[in-house]
Amino acid sequence: MVARGRGQLKAGILVPGKVNPAPADRSVLVISYLYPPVGGGGVQRALKLSRYLPEYGWRPLVVAVEGSPPGQPRDPQLLEEIPGESVVCRVPEPPTARWLFSRARSAAGPSPGHGSNSPGPGRLRTGLRRTLGSLRDHVLAPDEQVLWVSGAAGAGMELVRKYHPAAILSTSGPASNHLVAERIQRRTGLPWIADFRDPWVDNMHWSRLPPRRRARESRMEASVAAAASAFTAVTRAFCDQLSHRYPGLPVGLIYNGFDPADYRDLPTADSCPDGAVTLVYAGALYPKRSPEAIFRALRNLIDRGQLSPGAIRIVFAGIFDYPGRSENAALVRRLDLEDCIYPVGSLSHRAVLDLMARADGLLLVGDEDPSAGDYIPGKIYEYLALDKPMVGSQARGEARDILESTGNAFLCDPGEVENMEERLLAFLSDASDTGRHTPDLSPYRRDLQAAQMGWMLDRISG
Repeated sequence: MVARGRGQLKAGILVPGKVNPAPADRSVLVISYLYPPVGGGGVQRALKLSRYLPEYGWRPLVVAVEGSPPGQPRDPQLLEEIPGESVVCRVPEPPTARWLFSRARSAAGPSPGHGSNSPGPGRLRTGLRRTLGSLRDHVLAPDEQVLWVSGAAGAGMELVRKYHPAAILSTSGPASNHLVAERIQRRTGLPWIADFRDPWVDNMHWSRLPPRRRARESRMEASVAAAASAFTAVTRAFCDQLSHRYPGLPVGLIYNGFDPADYRDLPTADSCPDGAVTLVYAGALYPKRSPEAIFRALRNLIDRGQLSPGAIRIVFAGIFDYPGRSENAALVRRLDLEDCIYPVGSLSHRAVLDLMARADGLLLVGDEDPSAGDYIPGKIYEYLALDKPMVGSQARGEARDILESTGNAFLCDPGEVENMEERLLAFLSDASDTGRHTPDLSPYRRDLQAAQMGWMLDRISG
C-alpha cells in the first residue's frame, strides 16, 4: 500500500471545528478493545463515534475484542446502536491473557470469605493473586491487553487490504489499542489519530508502577507520538500534558459526553411512599474513589438527630467492590447503614439512565489523588444532561468548575466528612431551587463530538 504520510495539521492544542453532514465516502479503521456487547462507560466513546461518524463522511471499520473480558459487564442492547454500514472485526484474546487478567484484577485484596491470614486455600489464593499482580506490573506493559495486540494488528491489516481506509483512529484505555494502531500505521503509512480518554504515563491510577516499567511505557508513548498524525484527549489538562511532552504534534480537545438520543422517553422522578429522598451513583468505586466520607457523614447526621434513618437512600449502580475486595460492603455493615445504602450491581446503560431519571439527585464520589483535578469523570456529562441536583465530592479543577457553574451542585473536596455533612443538608433543604443556571451542553454532545472527530480526520487525511 502507498504511504499516505502524516497529513497537514498545525501543531498546538486545538478545539476541532464542525463539518456539515455528508454521506460516508471514506473508511476509518477504529481500534477499540472494548466495544459492545461489552458494557460500561469504557465503550461509550468508541460506540458513539462509530454511530455518528458516518453522518460526517466516515465509515467505521472496528477492531474489538471477541466476547466479554473478565470483570467487564455485558450490555447486548448497545449492539442496536452500531450503524449498519460499520464493519466490526472481533479478535479473540489469547486464553493466557484472559486467565491472567481475571486473577490479577483482584491482586491487591484477599479472596472473598478469607482474611489475609487465613490458613489453607484462602492464603494460597491470596498469594497467587499478589504474585500475578506483581507479574502484571513488571511484565505486561502497558496493560494486560498487550497479549491481544498481535492478533488485533493482523486483523486490522486484513481490513486495510479489503476496504482501503483513509485513516486510523485508536482510543484508549487500554493503551494497547495504540500499540495495535502503531503497528498498522508503520506498515501502511496511513494518517492516524491516537485518542486518550485517560493519560498514559501520567495516569494517577498507575502511580506505583516500578520505575523500569514506567520508563518502558514512556518510551512506548513516545514511539506512538512519533508515528501518529495527531492526538486527541478529553480534558484541557490532558491536552496540556501531551502538548508539553510532544510540542510538534497537534492535540485536539474533544470532551467525553452524552448522547441526546439516549434521553428520549426517560421516566420522571418517583416519589418514595415513605418520603425518602433517593440519590443515585453510576459507575465504579475503588480505593482512590472511596465513598467512606459520605457514609461517615450520613452516620454522623443520623447520630446527631439531624437526619432520620430512613430519610435518604443511596443507590449504587456499577461496581461497588471489585472481585476479591469487600471494603465498601464491610463499611456499610460497620456503620449500620444497610437501610440507606443499596448496591444494585452492573446494569445496562438504559437501565442506569432510567434509574438516574427517577432519582431526586445524583451522587458524585471524587478521586483522592493530587492529580484528580485534571480528570473529568465521564458520568458528569450524563448527570448534566439529566438536569438534576448533584451532591458529593469532586477535586477542584475543570470538572468541578463545570458542575458548580450550574448552581445545582453541592460539592466538597474528597475525604472531607464535615463538609460532606453540610452539603448533604443543603441538598436536602431544597436549596437547589436558587441560583440555577443551564450551561451550554453542546460541547458534550456525542453527535457533535463525532463532527469534531470528522473534522480532525478530514485534516490529517488531506
